[in-house]
Amino acid sequence: MKKSTLLVFISYTWLKTLSGLTFHPYLSTRNIVRRPVLFPIVFSPLLGLSVLFVAGRIAATLITTYGISRQIIAILLGTVLLSILFWQLLILYLLGSFLFALWVSKNS
Repeated sequence: MKKSTLLVFISYTWLKTLSGLTFHPYLSTRNIVRRPVLFPIVFSPLLGLSVLFVAGRIAATLITTYGISRQIIAILLGTVLLSILFWQLLILYLLGSFLFALWVSKNS
């Protein structure tokens, strides 16, 4: 398999699973438990969070804002931070409950 074909396949699988985690976290997390090779995709929100922090620091050095626009930027970044954190917690909770259920069913 060529490297470009493999890159397209990996990108497609990653984006498909990530969009599934966004819109249908229950079903996608269940599929991730069935296919453990997809497990790193669970930590994509943390990758997005790190990109958010880097973008925030770059924007803070490039843009000097005062007054109401600074408050709007702070509210926007805070909202994005909380939504990504809660999304990551939901995915980890679902993953943990599915792994626990799988463990219980194998041991009984």
